[in-house]
Amino acid sequence: MDIRQLKALQAIADTGNFGEAAELLGVTQSALSHQVRQLEDELGETLLVRARPRTYATPAGLVVLESAARIMAELASLEHRFAQARHGAVVGTLRIAATALSFTYLLGDLCEAFRRRYPQVELVFTAAESAEQAVRRVLTGASDLAFGPLSGDHESLSEVKLASAEHAFIVRAGHPLAGRARVTPDELRQFPIALFQPKSGTRSLTDAIFDEKGYPAILTESNDAQFIKRMVSISDASALMVAYAIAAESSAHALACLRLEGAPLMVDVGLVHKKSVHMNALELFKGMCLDLRGPRPREFLVDDAHTSPLFGPDHF
Repeated sequence: MDIRQLKALQAIADTGNFGEAAELLGVTQSALSHQVRQLEDELGETLLVRARPRTYATPAGLVVLESAARIMAELASLEHRFAQARHGAVVGTLRIAATALSFTYLLGDLCEAFRRRYPQVELVFTAAESAEQAVRRVLTGASDLAFGPLSGDHESLSEVKLASAEHAFIVRAGHPLAGRARVTPDELRQFPIALFQPKSGTRSLTDAIFDEKGYPAILTESNDAQFIKRMVSISDASALMVAYAIAAESSAHALACLRLEGAPLMVDVGLVHKKSVHMNALELFKGMCLDLRGPRPREFLVDDAHTSPLFGPDHF
């Protein structure tokens, strides 16, 4: 069974005449009869009753015509879609996975900018419990793209670095450590801590900081950044948080930011996708992000969290 046979059957059913159908399709009448005969032989059913004044479909022919109509509609949709792409109209679907924190503070703005540029591309979002889960969705093919901390752990994935973001500990404005610019792990151990859940990027960083002597008392564990910030604001707990997630509170002096002694805690963030996957919508999203990023990855530091958004309005 092939498309030509189905088109032949459709044309004969529409015109009711082999001669008109052959003329419509630009083939000879004998070629048209041969195509229909092949289809009937393959299916083992008579599909057309050759009668006067009009040829008509048998019950089996009607079943085949119904399926043929759906197939032709799908083919027409595909042809239209890729014809648009050839002429510059970008269409398609892009499935994106990220944590709620990434969606809220960075990815949402990027997606909004992308929608304005390419309104015919459908974006499908999945909120992952952790950055690791978002990457796992890409590895299994459940999502096309993940956004978040970059690890370099998977050879089959391509990473696009957009920025390096500093992490710092936050405490409430009246906390005993609030006046300090820098603190040590031992000083932080004197107070409870609020943690992101295991396998999140921030939790892995926190684990490394307290690995030698262990954690202080744990107040709560959650992947909800807003919840963690609220718990810190009403207790003596601290929490490690990425700079862009605390910009508003830092600017309003609602929370104090404490750098750890030593080098800044920087984490690379960006896009992850399978090397083997090539999609127009994916390449366009990457290209737009790189345009907004500029010639090199940005740095997002605690000191300028309230004045320098990672992808500011001027870039949209």
